[in-house]
Amino acid sequence: MKKDVWLSISSRQQFTGCEEEQVDLVTAATLYERSGKYYIAYDESELTGLQGTRTTVKLDGKKVSLIRTGTCPAHMLFAEDVRHVGLYQTPVGGGISIATHTSQVRNTVGENGGELVIDYTVEVDNALMGEHHFEMVVSTEPVQA
Repeated sequence: MKKDVWLSISSRQQFTGCEEEQVDLVTAATLYERSGKYYIAYDESELTGLQGTRTTVKLDGKKVSLIRTGTCPAHMLFAEDVRHVGLYQTPVGGGISIATHTSQVRNTVGENGGELVIDYTVEVDNALMGEHHFEMVVSTEPVQA
């Protein structure tokens, strides 16, 4: 199973000492299934600051992997009540070690689309840097921006 889908992504970030940031994006993507897991692949845009990067989201129930290749490679894992340490490449070069701690994963994505919601915090050098809320709606029909 492989099909073209539309993604509506909303991401809110609240970094310590800064105003809340929100990024909303609508983009085309590919949804496919392999070995009982769903994958969503799409190209990042200038809007996200990750132009030249391909993002693949691997959905395995309440365990979600975000894999970026290209200009800004990264691998992040989100699973409820799990702290994951990974390497994140910055757009200006160099990598930093960051930890994510996920408080919620809600995943209803199947062959006809669905929704993914993730709430997590980010730490750099064991210091809390910010809180994040990520929502992705996967649709087989075009969505309004």
